[in-house]
Amino acid sequence: MLRLYVKNYWIALRVCTLSLAVSGVGAGLLAAEYRYALGLHSSGQGLVLLVLVFTAGIAAQAGSNLMNDFFDGSFHYQNISEGTVSFFGYRRTVFDVLVFLSGIAALGSAALIGVYLVWLTDWIMLVVGVLGLCGAYAYTGEPFVYKRYGLGVPFSFILMGPLMNLGAWYAVTSTLSWYPILFGLPSAFFVPALMLSNEMRDLYNDQDGGVATCAVRLGRRNSIVVYDLLIAGAFGLTFLYFFIGFYPPAVVVVVLAVPWAIRGHKRVCGDQDVSIRTTNRLHCVYTLLLLSALIFSL
Repeated sequence: MLRLYVKNYWIALRVCTLSLAVSGVGAGLLAAEYRYALGLHSSGQGLVLLVLVFTAGIAAQAGSNLMNDFFDGSFHYQNISEGTVSFFGYRRTVFDVLVFLSGIAALGSAALIGVYLVWLTDWIMLVVGVLGLCGAYAYTGEPFVYKRYGLGVPFSFILMGPLMNLGAWYAVTSTLSWYPILFGLPSAFFVPALMLSNEMRDLYNDQDGGVATCAVRLGRRNSIVVYDLLIAGAFGLTFLYFFIGFYPPAVVVVVLAVPWAIRGHKRVCGDQDVSIRTTNRLHCVYTLLLLSALIFSL
């Protein structure tokens, strides 16, 4: 029983997708290092701040994943608990309740770290943090569920891309700038691509259920076109940044991730069930290559 709980919780947490938070926070922090040479890694206080900012970003996404699972996906699980309780107007299993409560705990942990970061900075950090946490919950969290209105893809891009880049940057610099947003833009394109591949998997079920996700509004063919443009944009912008000197030469190593991009296109066009995993792996490989190249070039 415990093994089944752990397995299903791992699925609910979507651990591999946490690379999105690592990428978003990492890009913001690296932008600060490239712009101001803060040397955060070379001091004890700086390292603590790095750990806290990364923890807050990962906890926020983990909370969002768990909320999404509770409101949008947990009914797909094998029933691993015999009893049910009345929860949010449904008869839910004990495991479902565990997923919800741990999701709230993850968002709460991010909020607590956010309070400390606000104390270090100012009210702008508070605004960024509140927007991020509200967006993380409301993706599928009742009563908001902006995914139903076709806003899941664009909002996820803003929240996990520019807003997370800016939040990580502001936590260590206390300055507002477009620099971290531009710096993290290539990797941010993978966020809506992953969300779109997720919606495409559920496209026909959402159509039948009257859920007007972005993929439903675009249709399958247009969704594939948008997906390809996002992936191509990520790679294209990375190389453009190299050519204009905004990124160091070492970033050309991301070309090694192109085979995963080709595979992702084929899977999105064909087998919808594995397209999400393929896109996630593509992002993991790209993120590892890009962040390693940026860190190596400091």
